[in-house]
Amino acid sequence: MSEQSLDLKAAWTVLRRHAFLLTVALLVGAVAGVALAVWRPPLWTSESTVLLPPASESGVGAAERDSGTQVRVASSDLVLGQAGRRVSPPLDLTAMKEAIEVTAATPDVLRFTARADDPERARELAAAVAAAELRYVSSAAARLRDAARSGRETRLETLRATLRTVRRDIQETTERRDEERFGSVAEKALTAALAQLSAQQASLVLQADQVAEAASADVGRDTASLIEDASPATRPGLLLGRILHGLAGAAALLLLVGLALLVSERRDRRLRYRDEIADALGSTVVASVSSRPARNVSAWRTLLGRYVPGPVDAWSLRQVLREVLPAGTLTRAHAGASEEPAVDVVVVTLSDDNAALAMGPQLATYAASVGLRTRLVPHHGHDSSAALWAACARLHPEHELRGHLWVNRPLHEGGEPDDLRVLMVVLDRTSPERPELPSGCVGVVAVSAGTATAADLARLAVSVDEAGVGVQGVVVLDPDRLDRTTGRRLQPERIREPQLPVRLTGTVPTDRRGRPRLGSVARTNGHEGGAQ
Repeated sequence: MSEQSLDLKAAWTVLRRHAFLLTVALLVGAVAGVALAVWRPPLWTSESTVLLPPASESGVGAAERDSGTQVRVASSDLVLGQAGRRVSPPLDLTAMKEAIEVTAATPDVLRFTARADDPERARELAAAVAAAELRYVSSAAARLRDAARSGRETRLETLRATLRTVRRDIQETTERRDEERFGSVAEKALTAALAQLSAQQASLVLQADQVAEAASADVGRDTASLIEDASPATRPGLLLGRILHGLAGAAALLLLVGLALLVSERRDRRLRYRDEIADALGSTVVASVSSRPARNVSAWRTLLGRYVPGPVDAWSLRQVLREVLPAGTLTRAHAGASEEPAVDVVVVTLSDDNAALAMGPQLATYAASVGLRTRLVPHHGHDSSAALWAACARLHPEHELRGHLWVNRPLHEGGEPDDLRVLMVVLDRTSPERPELPSGCVGVVAVSAGTATAADLARLAVSVDEAGVGVQGVVVLDPDRLDRTTGRRLQPERIREPQLPVRLTGTVPTDRRGRPRLGSVARTNGHEGGAQ
């Protein structure tokens, strides 16, 4: 049950992440459905109903009539084919099956629903197929009656011949009895035989009368009747039809796009959550920042000269500086007195990650804005970062781009030393090369959510480690808005964390020996005390 809940939660997260695409699919599906309704408006519909003769009168038990069989017979060439040949213009059996729907309300009632582009055509088809069903039932009943009549006539003729024979035997037996002496044995035997012949004669006369009555009472039976003639053709309102088509199209396209997103998401190995990124690199996430990516040289120069972070991003960048700088550096920068040696911070990003590429300029400009003498150095590049490298190359090394910020500014003997040097390193995500970095650097990996896989980050970590730089932390650019993780604790720490008591049962997690965990008990007591 828990795995099912997690799967449903993950699916809902994927759909929420692509809410804009799903909204577009919803609108496109609705427009397509309405366009289909306009192009092919709803058909006109007419109905007719036929009552079949009672099953008992047709020689079949009432419980043995099958409505499915009656529908199949009515949908065959015997009925639909005959009706199609009688309409004008004629229709073949395939066209009639597409235009006529046969249903059985009861085993004795058949309903024919005809659909056509024209109301008169729909009514004509409904009337034609009902008339064809009546003719078929009448002809079938006539054949049965003829066969039954022939059988009864043969039976009646046989009974009459037998009756004539019995009458002749009675006459002969009577004459022979009269010739015998009264009371003799022969006379008694003939009298007994005469009684049996008389009884046989009476039975034959009764049977002949019953067969004759059945033949006379069979006239007019086994005929179907028309309960409802072809009704006036109707169709759903155009507005209602278009609304229904629009809703159906929107639902269908939304379902298809949603399924496609879920299938593609299952195959997507890119990491979107901060905990996943932290676990892949083995380093915690120190900050989450909104990126300001640029696409060309002019945009990068504008970012370097005018970037001002918002309050949230400013606090995140300040957290990054606190991680990489010695304690008290920011305070001394505000006071204007800094005698500590410069700190080299290497911001490592992957190729084709334009959002993460902006982390170096954003960090450098923010550090300069808080009073740190900062130098931004494009150290190791890639083809995907050519625009940023070109923007940095066009800046004069001695020109102070903005307060306390230089780009490519060399160290001059006797000049004021730098507080912070931000070295930008861009590595190829498929085959990263080991960068040549100065000793004593502090590494920060910048990666945007949903752009790198665990394998990409592992290759990056190996290259940085071979260069002798330790990764101090990870900065996630543009985190997923549905990400509720922090990335500040790695997986082993999350697993060891004791769970809170269950609200419904009030139970406390225990260790392997069944003893309560101290952290859980303390939190439980604190919670109860606060509640009191």
